[in-house]
Amino acid sequence: MRPAEHLEGITLDEGWTVQKMVTPAPHATGGHFSVGYLVKNKNGKHAFLKALDFSRAFQVPDFSRELQSMTEAYNFERDLLNKCKNRRLNRVVTPISDGTVTVPGNFGDLSRVCYIIFEHAKGDIRDKISQFNEFDLAWCLRSLHNTAVGLSQLHSSGIAHQDLKPSNILIFPEEGSKIADLGRASDLSKASAIDGCIRPGDIGYAPPEQFYKLSSNRDFSNRFLADIYLLGSLFFFYFSDCSATQALFAKVKGFDKVNMNNSSFESDLPYLREAFANILVDLQTQVLPIAGKLTPQIIDLVRQLCEPNPAQRGDRLDSSRKHNMERFISSLNLLSSKAENKFL
Repeated sequence: MRPAEHLEGITLDEGWTVQKMVTPAPHATGGHFSVGYLVKNKNGKHAFLKALDFSRAFQVPDFSRELQSMTEAYNFERDLLNKCKNRRLNRVVTPISDGTVTVPGNFGDLSRVCYIIFEHAKGDIRDKISQFNEFDLAWCLRSLHNTAVGLSQLHSSGIAHQDLKPSNILIFPEEGSKIADLGRASDLSKASAIDGCIRPGDIGYAPPEQFYKLSSNRDFSNRFLADIYLLGSLFFFYFSDCSATQALFAKVKGFDKVNMNNSSFESDLPYLREAFANILVDLQTQVLPIAGKLTPQIIDLVRQLCEPNPAQRGDRLDSSRKHNMERFISSLNLLSSKAENKFL
């Protein structure tokens, strides 16, 4: 019995009434330790509630340590979200409220469920693209621009997201795309268990250096550079329906007489660079019929964002702050405006 699955019909202290449980979409990833609900307040406003499920802690031998770990992770994420809310990061999904509720029934120590309430999105970018009758270049470029702004807002607040992927870019009817889910994020000003993870996010999207045990991965500037790679990977999703990482390693596997065992990043880097050059050619072939004369600028952005070597990744014109997002934001804004005005 999972108490987090029994919130329907409960009215919370803030006046929100829990409506119905949300069934995750088939493509959704993450959320294994939480349950989602639609909620409504007395003014008829709808929102999304994330209920934390701590019952898993009682399924492991050292349940007290596991429960402590899960509680610390929840509190860390809640603090990060409130930090974003206080800083008014308008391109990051921030909470409306949070709290705990006692669930009726025979749940014992688990009867109190922690939750966070967020503004209600219409879906993520994968949901949006599935509704296209034809590819909407202007919308996709504007979504990438919004995401770049959100990432810059996080970085300016000392936060590395570390799990930027399609299911974590949510769509709002009037406001467009926003970054969601700080469950795998790190905060420059506060240590957390996530900081010890070499590959903190989804393995299918992770930048290539995170497949190697590089000590530099623990440096915070490299966390920002990993985020930049993840932003560039979204271009591959929009135009190729895959991640940059999936395209990169699929290309490496096609090389003859290449034996990469992930033991030495320096030894494998030439193969990664060659594969990257090849997937950029593939991407250009897919982008050109859609974007026309905007294609070279789009490919150049991806080249800077997804460079396999983190030491050369990022803004090529700002060597002291290669993770600086300003030039990418400006370029994406210009590309979006051109696409919106059909200057292709």
